[in-house]
Amino acid sequence: MFENSNNIQLLSVPRQPRRYLILIRAGSKPRPSFFSEIPDERREYDLAVNYYATPHPDDILRNTAEIVFAGGLSKMHGAKQLFETTELHNIYEGVFFLDDDIEISFDPDKFFEFCNEYSLDLAQPALTPDCIDAIGLTRQHPGLKLRTTNWVEVMAPFFRRNFLKEMLHSFDLSISGWGLDLYWGHHLTNRWTAGIVDEFLMRHTQVSNHDTGAFYSYLRSIGVNPYEEMRSILNMLGTNRYTAKPIRFVYHTYSFGA
Repeated sequence: MFENSNNIQLLSVPRQPRRYLILIRAGSKPRPSFFSEIPDERREYDLAVNYYATPHPDDILRNTAEIVFAGGLSKMHGAKQLFETTELHNIYEGVFFLDDDIEISFDPDKFFEFCNEYSLDLAQPALTPDCIDAIGLTRQHPGLKLRTTNWVEVMAPFFRRNFLKEMLHSFDLSISGWGLDLYWGHHLTNRWTAGIVDEFLMRHTQVSNHDTGAFYSYLRSIGVNPYEEMRSILNMLGTNRYTAKPIRFVYHTYSFGA
């Protein structure tokens, strides 16, 4: 049951959903966040876990997460099937999609409040400086609260409800995930606002290895080439290149008095 597959198997759903959802694609290994402890019940978000392998015996979310489901070929592919099956994307005000090697160092409710305050339809926390395989755009910039951008990385995107509904159709255009963030960025146009939030930090605990890494070995086993998937999406957009860039800077302010 707990394996990669074309379809999902839904094991639990909430009777009374909270305002937000954190959805984690998880395997058998311990996670740096949301693994051994359940957050306070007064939180305003539900937890969902999509297992692609048998859960670790110490994984507390297997029996306590509000949503548990198995299958799907990858994070966004499984998420699309979940929402098409349950229509929960019409209920949650926003969804935060996490890989299972992401460590967050903040209260998610405060991050969701921040995204609302700045009307961010697509967002991600900034990465800590020690994330060696992160691009400069996604690392934290001290002194800033936020940079609005035309791109947010597929690793840990937050979607507000309306933009999620607009982009859900795209979630299975790339099983590897490569190119999906370019597709979302292209469709921001002037209607939607995206940003990398320096006020909140996350850490990518594993270095991606495109040659020997487990995820990329899995992709090869099912005949998926990430470069070809990204090239296909760029072709859909009518270009061979997408330039990710900051647009506006929101600085911290400091007051002095005497």
